[in-house]
Amino acid sequence: MRKYLILLAITFGWHSISLAQNNYFESEAIFLHTNETTFITGETLLYKIYCLNANSKELSNISKIAYVEIIDKNGTCINRNKIVLNKGIGANEIFINTTFNTGNYKLIAYTNWMQNNSKTKYFETEISIINPFLPHKNIGNNINIKNQELLNENHLKNDDVTIKLLKSNFSKRDKVELEIISNSQKYTDGNFSISIRKIDGLNFNKAINSINFLKNSTDNFINSSTIKHLPELRGELLSGKITTNDVNKTISDKHIGLSTIGEPFDLKIVKTKNNGEFYFILDQNLKKESVILQIFESELNDYQITLNQPTKAEFNNTTFENNLIISDKNITDIEARMVASQITNAYTIKDSLKTNSSKIKPFYDGNAKEYILDNYKRFPTFKETIIEIVPAVYFKENEGNYTLHIRDYITSGESFGSTLVLVDGLLLQDVNELFNYNTNNIYKISVINKAYSYGSKIFSGVVSITTFNREYTPKSKNILPIQIERCNEIKSFQPFLYESGKDLTRFPDFRYQLAWDDNVKIGKPFHFYTSDIEGKFEISLEGFSSKGEPVSIKEYFEVK
Repeated sequence: MRKYLILLAITFGWHSISLAQNNYFESEAIFLHTNETTFITGETLLYKIYCLNANSKELSNISKIAYVEIIDKNGTCINRNKIVLNKGIGANEIFINTTFNTGNYKLIAYTNWMQNNSKTKYFETEISIINPFLPHKNIGNNINIKNQELLNENHLKNDDVTIKLLKSNFSKRDKVELEIISNSQKYTDGNFSISIRKIDGLNFNKAINSINFLKNSTDNFINSSTIKHLPELRGELLSGKITTNDVNKTISDKHIGLSTIGEPFDLKIVKTKNNGEFYFILDQNLKKESVILQIFESELNDYQITLNQPTKAEFNNTTFENNLIISDKNITDIEARMVASQITNAYTIKDSLKTNSSKIKPFYDGNAKEYILDNYKRFPTFKETIIEIVPAVYFKENEGNYTLHIRDYITSGESFGSTLVLVDGLLLQDVNELFNYNTNNIYKISVINKAYSYGSKIFSGVVSITTFNREYTPKSKNILPIQIERCNEIKSFQPFLYESGKDLTRFPDFRYQLAWDDNVKIGKPFHFYTSDIEGKFEISLEGFSSKGEPVSIKEYFEVK
């Protein structure tokens, strides 16, 4: 533990204090801004994560990963998102599908570092979900919060920040322009999110705003003697440990490779610690959930690999303030929202958020010479293909066992170790199966014919084989994929724009959620379009200044 505390102190550099014999490290707290607290099957829960330094109340630079879960009345997690944090900020969505039962749920959010807190291990709020496709029986007394009472209590103002609307009444499919004005310099630099949504009689829960959130008691510091969970400082981690039953084998300084197969692929190589532990930092842009772990060289079968379990919230209290009671007055609102969500889902993309894709290149890109086999005469065997097409590579055979080698005229070839062989990104240590492989499936062979350092290991060179389908299946029974939890794709909300020039007169627009922006800027104009839905709409602005001062404002307008 002492070495971890030293690492923490060096890494945080800031932000530890010493009292008596104990060190104290600054903690974290999460605030979640959601677009709604009551959802109908087919709707989408949108949220933004504000991960704050619990002491300074500024955005935290500690954790790079956060977790958002929906917990049922039995304390069971029924939906979980793993989110990348960028300087304390993250955003995503949860689609409310038909697997949810009607009832109240806990929506919680936390970081691994927060699990060390004694008071506030996670952010917690209550949401309600109504599934009209499954039967529901009211239990208990109807003590739900009335919608009007909720509106009056949450009609929040701020003298320093105001939402300016040109008018308070709009027509269907009308353009709404608003301006968020700051009368104080302290709010011009901050981080804010805005939600514009129709309100109805289904507000069963009171949303937690950023002002009330900061009033709650938090753990500003973590005592070093209570630390059990290390912060995810460098992003998405995969950790584990190797063990062996052979007393003559050591578990330290062993090279382990992590492969993901396909296009794009990824390969990472690390060394184990003295106790056999290993840590991989996963690529944020590559979200594949299937990986293959291997220990290098002939010791593959002498060790066992055990992965550490993903972070889980220590959630033991599942008490709810009240039962979800659906009255006759609620039925009309439920029917209206159910129809609206079905129409919206039928005429728009499934996800209200758009995935931001990125191009990932192989780690050796630009350094390898490529041999695209269709540019040459095709040969029926892998052996002939190597001999005739790829002069930088040769093979050796010993009693039917093959090995691949780099022909390097500068060095002795093997002086830097074995050749790194990949097939569609898969680390292939036993290349025998290649010599029985149908070469018509091979698109190209990429070669680096000189010493190559990658990760914690040096190779004599690299041979990377790419098949046409990019889905090579290894023959060895020792190479099995492992399913791991990955971060959700980073997405952005897609606004509905009538200014696109398209004829949308026959397009049904039943949006309850008119707009959502998880990075709205104070002082800049903001606009959106109303839909075919009439009624009262709420504008909800939440966030924090750069110094951690909260902003929580609600305004309303009518669509007739």
